[in-house]
Amino acid sequence: MFRHASQRGLRLRHTFALSLLAAAIGTATPALAAPEVARSVKVDERVYEIAFNPANQAVYAAVTGLGNDSEQSVSPGIVVLDANTLEQKTKIETGEITPFGLGINAQTQKIYAVDTRKGLVGVYDLKTGKEVAVIENSGNESNHLRQAVVDEGTNKIYISAFGGIERDGKKGPASAVWVIDGATDTLESVIVSPVQSAAGLALDAGKQRLYVADLSNSKIAEVDIKTQNVLRTFDSVSLEGDAKAQPFDTINLAIDTKNNVLYAINQKSGGVSLIDLKSGKVTKTVKTGDGALSARVHPQSSDLYVANRNDGTVSVVDADTHYVTAHLFTGVRPQTLAIDPKTGQVYVSNKAKGKGRQAPKDAPVPVEAAGNTVTLITP
Repeated sequence: MFRHASQRGLRLRHTFALSLLAAAIGTATPALAAPEVARSVKVDERVYEIAFNPANQAVYAAVTGLGNDSEQSVSPGIVVLDANTLEQKTKIETGEITPFGLGINAQTQKIYAVDTRKGLVGVYDLKTGKEVAVIENSGNESNHLRQAVVDEGTNKIYISAFGGIERDGKKGPASAVWVIDGATDTLESVIVSPVQSAAGLALDAGKQRLYVADLSNSKIAEVDIKTQNVLRTFDSVSLEGDAKAQPFDTINLAIDTKNNVLYAINQKSGGVSLIDLKSGKVTKTVKTGDGALSARVHPQSSDLYVANRNDGTVSVVDADTHYVTAHLFTGVRPQTLAIDPKTGQVYVSNKAKGKGRQAPKDAPVPVEAAGNTVTLITP
């Protein structure tokens, strides 16, 4: 895989020229900049997904305010942080919505907050912080909402709804993808059962293709979002012979539209699968860390940043060699990432471990300096 006049190629040529110059004048060659953790700030309100808004250079963090016993400790909302200092600027109060996932339309300046437990999507004006709408689905499909992706060109928002799970011999509601019309902020349609258990989403806006990860079977569906038909389904892990994919492995997706590569984030395997979108085949598997959860493709270098939830690290996978070039400790449980397309700065949300679901109510909450934080990585 090659990138014409890539940024990395220019750096290498620049480094070679510096080496020759250093040899000639007897000075050391300056080291190339490497990704590093610049700072972290405490959010203290059980942070989940983050999103970046280029219009005001701010990071938005969904905070649920839920304690370990699911009782409300503080009010849920969306914390707004300065992109450079990570200083809290304000907080959008979300009322009945407990936000877990976020999606921003930078063109309309609206943020879509996904309430996983209630099956609602709250819409908020980013300029005023006021609620615009609350969206729900009255159909029989699953309302266990998970991820939002935004197509700014068509002003459509896609929300995955996890379903298709059998419990006690009974099959639960079907998995789905909601299609929200951003002009009216209403539910336009529902794509029913594109896969058995819809988890992560990735959008190729240029080709109008939506990729849906099937958590139950570690497969991926390619959906034509104009017709809402599934065009093909392919494996998201490398299989040889009669090998079968691990269930509940592929949880999230990331797409590199420049190089026509889809990345499957595999939590059980602890890494990513590289899928050539032309053939639909896995071309390589890269180990990144225990509990690989989510990833983002860097808009400038095309490197892949992967949050490894159980490792407490973010790994950087080189776009050309597909080698891991960095493991950066960011917090206790890295959850999601966001990237500033202009500066290239990377942001990571880190959830705390807490005292655990089985702990008694009177057990103290552990002190976790690196939990419930947002971390800034400079590329």
